[in-house]
Amino acid sequence: MNLIISPKHLKQKALKIWQRGDFYRSWLQSDSYFPLKIPIKNISAKSLLVNFSELQDAIYILRQDSNKHGYSVTDKVITHRQLGEQKIPITIVFNTETDLLNYLSKTTEVSQFKALAQQTIQQHTLLKGWLIRYPFKLIKYVEVWPKILQVCEYFTHNSQPSCYIRRLDIKGVDSKFIEQHKGILNELLTEILMEADYDKNVTGLNNHGFERRYGLLYDQPLIRLRILDTDLTIQGLTDLTLTVDEFKNFNIAVETIFIAENKVNGLAFPDYPKAIVIFGLGYGVNLLADAKCLQHSNLYYWGDIDTHGFAILSRLRQYYPQLKSMLMDQQTLDQFMELTVYESLEKSEQRTLTLLSNEENRLYQELQNKLLRLEQERISFVFLQQVLLSFHT
Repeated sequence: MNLIISPKHLKQKALKIWQRGDFYRSWLQSDSYFPLKIPIKNISAKSLLVNFSELQDAIYILRQDSNKHGYSVTDKVITHRQLGEQKIPITIVFNTETDLLNYLSKTTEVSQFKALAQQTIQQHTLLKGWLIRYPFKLIKYVEVWPKILQVCEYFTHNSQPSCYIRRLDIKGVDSKFIEQHKGILNELLTEILMEADYDKNVTGLNNHGFERRYGLLYDQPLIRLRILDTDLTIQGLTDLTLTVDEFKNFNIAVETIFIAENKVNGLAFPDYPKAIVIFGLGYGVNLLADAKCLQHSNLYYWGDIDTHGFAILSRLRQYYPQLKSMLMDQQTLDQFMELTVYESLEKSEQRTLTLLSNEENRLYQELQNKLLRLEQERISFVFLQQVLLSFHT
């Protein structure tokens, strides 16, 4: 039982206080942080009497430690009915910055922080508020902070540079540095750049979010499609692979667009008048958002009859509410039931999906419970043609 704070627990408590970052915040705001007082738990009269010898030893050890490490112990005098007048420690006090930093072995860290924080504020006054909120982020990147500031300086003078990251000409910053520090750079650039200098609608770093937000070029994901009507071929080409930006502006006179989850099914998809098929994206269907050719077309999604197929369908409907599913119904499942396989619970999608029709949702819940899956390539080509034919009638 710890009757009074031990040197070990005092160190732990002081470190916990340090980790709040208030020391750095006070320094940045020119506020007084010292003396720093750490209260000691009160000792009851009963504990003093019952554990008198142990308490005297603990107090002695604490005072010896204070002499060694430069903090002071503040006492209060109490009069105990049996023990008489006793001096009981009530507060640990670090009177100066030097005392605390030596005690916690933080002298070097603080020296680095102060130098880099001063440099940061001198170059980018707007980062002072960020430093006050997140002082330990500077400490985390202390070894590379000068390079981080160089990158920030570059973007303040060269917003939306429209080139690849590795082509940025920043003296002393190697080609991979920005790629390795996108997270912290994104935080800082958001603080110092004007809103007109970046795309505030891009909020995450996934899918080249940093590049899209700050006007950089990047190796864009590719979208593959096939033209299903020979009258619409482009210089005889029917199988096309486009970058995302190219696809968003792709203008072709189609009335119907099929989106197939599986690559092979897309390659084998039969001819269809005034139509194309897009395939092989899986969960990457978000890449199809804001595409001109999808805005006013008849849209059909064909995925596996499993929990993930319906999750992808629901995701795609966020962008195109008019989207219909095909070959993802109870009739199709019953027709090819002998070709189904089981899906493990751990790998299944168990979320509630809000963008399914009532019929789709009933089948989705059945798949969740029975853990069945029918891969779309198991559906016969003849059956597919019959369904497509029904679209004309």
